[in-house]
Amino acid sequence: MNLKIGDLVRFVDEPIEGYITSFQDNDIIGVTDDTGFEIPVLRSKVTLVHGNMRTIEDELDEVPARANMPFVDKGIFVGVAGEQKDGLAKFFIINETSYELLVSVSEMSGTKTTGIFANSVPKHDYAQFYTANFSAVGKWPTFHLQIIRHTRMQQTQTQPISKEFRVKPMDLILSKERVDMLNDKVWLFEIDKEEEDIGLDKLKSHFISHRPKGR
Repeated sequence: MNLKIGDLVRFVDEPIEGYITSFQDNDIIGVTDDTGFEIPVLRSKVTLVHGNMRTIEDELDEVPARANMPFVDKGIFVGVAGEQKDGLAKFFIINETSYELLVSVSEMSGTKTTGIFANSVPKHDYAQFYTANFSAVGKWPTFHLQIIRHTRMQQTQTQPISKEFRVKPMDLILSKERVDMLNDKVWLFEIDKEEEDIGLDKLKSHFISHRPKGR
């Protein structure tokens, strides 16, 4: 069974579920439950719990309740949910747009990456892609996000998003924002925000316009 950090697993011999938060020696994995405690358990003593996230095909079968609503082209976020006192942080891709997203998330280590999540995220939906302990926030990884935006409606062409992302301890000082689809408050990080191009000409113009006038 191929297991990775962030997978939801169930103990074979006990009524316990949790997320994998570490791999240890002697085929031991660390599973963190809802209380925030990491429980060491043999790899052979857990089974993978598969999520029930809807697919794009499921979306096409639904009644188009938003058919008359305007197309939303911005609003892709990473949300981090959880309370620091409880110990467990959950990372989500939050899609508030009208696009269906094809998402790949990799964990970066130097010049190499390891894939940890690859799936579609329907419009106005979300998916969890990682779990971590707040106690190790300083060691949370840098993620490489790759996102393709897809729609069957005619829209202006978009380029794939390729972005490095990392939550720093100081980011958690900021206030949480409520996300209705999660029914929770999370630390929210905008992924599809257009970066301002501060080119050489703009820098020259800025310094010239702010240069003190000679007497």
